[in-house]
Amino acid sequence: MIKVIFFLFLIFFLNNISLADSHDLICDGNGNCTTEAEYDAYLNSPDYLCKYYQKSIWKESEREYGKKQYRYTEEKLKKIKALKEEGKALCDVGKFKQGENKLVEAITIISFTRLK
Repeated sequence: MIKVIFFLFLIFFLNNISLADSHDLICDGNGNCTTEAEYDAYLNSPDYLCKYYQKSIWKESEREYGKKQYRYTEEKLKKIKALKEEGKALCDVGKFKQGENKLVEAITIISFTRLK
């Protein structure tokens, strides 16, 4: 499920990228540009998924818009927050796979929460 979500996000993101051949830049449509080498290095960094998953959890469960979209119980929100904090702590000490697993567990709770 997470791979599908990631794949869809990647397709959406790649559709919005414009390449500047003369400078070998990748731009996101908002004026933020980077070189192709820097972008590849970012995508291949060991902590990429940790950062991506944390941001996804924040969008869906912590900011007000996300909270309004789902029927969260206080118990689910506490569990999601605890898993995110555990995952972040593991990622911060370099245990990326273990951290990613905790973050994916939090995303799974979000994914199986009914929409309003």
